[in-house]
Amino acid sequence: MNCKKLFMLSLLLSFGLFCKSQNLTSTYFRISDKSTNIKSIEMTFDNTIIYIDSEGNIYGIPSNRKDGFQYASNFDGENKQGKIKSIGNMKIDYYDKFDMHEPIGKVKSIGNINILYNNKFDMHEKFGTIKSIGNIKISYYNTFDINDPIGKVKSIGNVKIEYFNKFDSADKFGNIKSIKGNSKLVYVTK
Repeated sequence: MNCKKLFMLSLLLSFGLFCKSQNLTSTYFRISDKSTNIKSIEMTFDNTIIYIDSEGNIYGIPSNRKDGFQYASNFDGENKQGKIKSIGNMKIDYYDKFDMHEPIGKVKSIGNINILYNNKFDMHEKFGTIKSIGNIKISYYNTFDINDPIGKVKSIGNVKIEYFNKFDSADKFGNIKSIKGNSKLVYVTK
């Protein structure tokens, strides 16, 4: 009986070696004084680096040059043609016409990391702005932040962003005043 349990345990553990899960080890966000959008995001998964620009386009550097990019063909569905559908062993998925309340064409997931956007139900937020990347929540100054620049990034994970507001000189309004709380997992800069 013990041999059977030991065999089953070793079999289950060995499956874990074959299933390579990519871990998000760091995210680097760039924001701007001039724009309400996040300028760019650099995500590091173990040894693969993926860039997302302000338009939601993906660029990547696979950990192994043999692990190249695979692009979607015109048979892969609407709004996906020509987009990267995998980098190495990481699958990339996009919102499509079946996600009727979401911004069609934006990145839905990278590997096991889901990306959520403010959608039609988030009435106080700008449609299509990133709401979260995995566990990293992103919030924006909105109509309830009366004295602050509406639409600018308020926080990314535990990182808080402060801007010059209506109580400061008019020529500095909307410029970044401080970024506090950077860590290895989430780093924000301008």
